[in-house]
Amino acid sequence: MLSICIPIYNYEVTRLVHDLHRQAEKIARPFEILLMDDASDEKYKLMNQTLDLTHVRYIPLKKNIGRAKIRNQLAREAQYPYLLFMDCDSAVSSDFYIENYLPYCNPQTVCYGGRKYEDKQPEDDTYLRWKYGMERESLPAEIRKKNPNYSFCTNNFLIHKQLFEKVKFNENLEGYGHEDTFFGLELLEKGIIIQHIDNPLIHLGLESAADFLEKTENGIVNLQKIETLLKENNPEHVGHSNLMKSKLFLQKWHLIKLAATLFKPAQPSLKKHLLGKNPSLRIFDLYKLGLICAR
Repeated sequence: MLSICIPIYNYEVTRLVHDLHRQAEKIARPFEILLMDDASDEKYKLMNQTLDLTHVRYIPLKKNIGRAKIRNQLAREAQYPYLLFMDCDSAVSSDFYIENYLPYCNPQTVCYGGRKYEDKQPEDDTYLRWKYGMERESLPAEIRKKNPNYSFCTNNFLIHKQLFEKVKFNENLEGYGHEDTFFGLELLEKGIIIQHIDNPLIHLGLESAADFLEKTENGIVNLQKIETLLKENNPEHVGHSNLMKSKLFLQKWHLIKLAATLFKPAQPSLKKHLLGKNPSLRIFDLYKLGLICAR
């Protein structure tokens, strides 16, 4: 009935898999846990491939194929009709995590459970990522429901395999960022409104501020690819995010070049602030807007 699909890259999943396995056995329905390793470093492969549990498959890839392709490949490998996707750097926050999804096992339903973060504020260079997650991503279902297909992430969702195969993740979006954005919009075009529930996974794998900014820059590249695709096929969704709305506003008043000109000399100072001890998310928003205008 249920294929739990976990793409892995440079993270140990033994604790997560044991917790999921224990819960899946309790529901007394057919299940499998698919672990697909996206060419991780050897030390992580050695840790994860030692999992000796029934209904668990570990599939190592010889080369890294990226976030979109690996999820599509996991879906092809899955033997059961319902796919539960999650990120590898996660922890369950409830003993009923899998059971909570069962009422949403419907061929035309996509259900997103949400994301949360540990309450304790980190004291190292992961603070920016934690702060962003706490304020922008750790949202209750009631808030996410206001813009259901724009509030979707890949870290924790249930979907029927046949429905997934009609949409899939866009493999032109490489590296980090916004493959979930486009997936949510593609579902919307097919008339599928994403259901939201409070069944979060805890995001554990926080990147350093430097790594987070690098991933953000790659995400800007993908966001512009999405903008191009939407202009060609679904122009009504072009302003789907606050960042794109801000860019469209500047574009309307012919201010893109001016914003880019002002951003370039200011970029090092903005970046230094974001790498510091008390980064502002407003500065982070300004930084992203500058990046997208300067491209």
